[in-house]
Amino acid sequence: MRIIDKTAAQVRSLTPTEEELLVGFATGNLAGPRLLQANQLLMKVRSANQWLACDCRKDALPVLNVTLNGSTGTLFLKNNPGTAEHAPGCPFTKDEREASEQPHDPAPPAAWLAPDTPLRLIGDYRKAGDTAGSGVEGSERREQQRLLSLLLTWVETSGLNLYATHLKKDLTGQFAELRSVASRYPLLERVPASNYLETRLDMKHMMMLKARLREATVFGNHRRHGLMLDCVDQIKGRKLFNNRSEDGFDFQGHHLYWGGSRASGPLLALALYSPATAGSHFYELIHVASVPVLSRAHLFPVYRDEEREPLKALVSLIDWMASKGVKVQMRRPVIGGQVMDELVLTSDQDRVLSVSLLEQPIGPEPDAENFKRYADFKSLETFRKFVAGFFMRER
Repeated sequence: MRIIDKTAAQVRSLTPTEEELLVGFATGNLAGPRLLQANQLLMKVRSANQWLACDCRKDALPVLNVTLNGSTGTLFLKNNPGTAEHAPGCPFTKDEREASEQPHDPAPPAAWLAPDTPLRLIGDYRKAGDTAGSGVEGSERREQQRLLSLLLTWVETSGLNLYATHLKKDLTGQFAELRSVASRYPLLERVPASNYLETRLDMKHMMMLKARLREATVFGNHRRHGLMLDCVDQIKGRKLFNNRSEDGFDFQGHHLYWGGSRASGPLLALALYSPATAGSHFYELIHVASVPVLSRAHLFPVYRDEEREPLKALVSLIDWMASKGVKVQMRRPVIGGQVMDELVLTSDQDRVLSVSLLEQPIGPEPDAENFKRYADFKSLETFRKFVAGFFMRER
């Protein structure tokens, strides 16, 4: 068992004692001081935004995240959806994910996608003999969902879901991080996504990507495809709108959106770009995945539209506290968390405040003193004063 970061880079291996603790934790055989030790170890992993990778298989690493049950306040290990299954007999085989991955679940949660593994975001063209009952349609739905998973994975791996004044980057820097992450994700074997990725949605860049795809030989017999990534103003019907085209850009597939409901712009959008039919030289946008972001200049993910104003106030407050010598980080889980409206604010790892900015928070509220709901405060200014006091008291 080892600790990894969200780029899949190894942080360190667990000691035999630590591994024994986690086996006991996973099998429910700990009590008293040893249970406390296991919880402390897991809390350190969670606070550092890291995951655990199991060594039970030689061909792939099953990945687990440390999840907090909001209603009970207890920690548990959960296998990341979409990663490898544990080997038979591994003590970490049983986890909480079965309930959320039943076949009847109409909206499977987005899964973290491991780097250096072919994405296969779009299938090859249908053959004449394919029918609706051949499993092709189910495969297409999985491919569509992977596009949203990829966008969220890139958001988290590039650190866009983390805000701290001393880590602040301009828009060019944020897209540079996204392109850097994309280089670790191959569309197919030995075809890095960054080679066929454009981060500006306009006719010029679509034609540039089309030219590279038409000349490419790396796709072999597979369907040629690339990716368009940009911050857009809105997605309405089957059109993406930004300030570069009044008419918008058509897409002919599905719009996959984070959180289960549509939100207004600006949105960070990732679109598949490929010919719709075999033999065609006409390239078009196929499926689109989107995540609402705070502004065109700041690509921090926003769960619901109602969060925007208090979230901007929190960003401003974090900058003000930094000017007073108090460094506060704000992180939003986008993958692997049960409650995506949760924002976790930390200061030097010694003070932690969890807040929800929604009128009606999603899921059960944690029964903890360090959880606050924006809706319980009389005004935005009262909320700001509370947060400032929480982190700057006795400094």
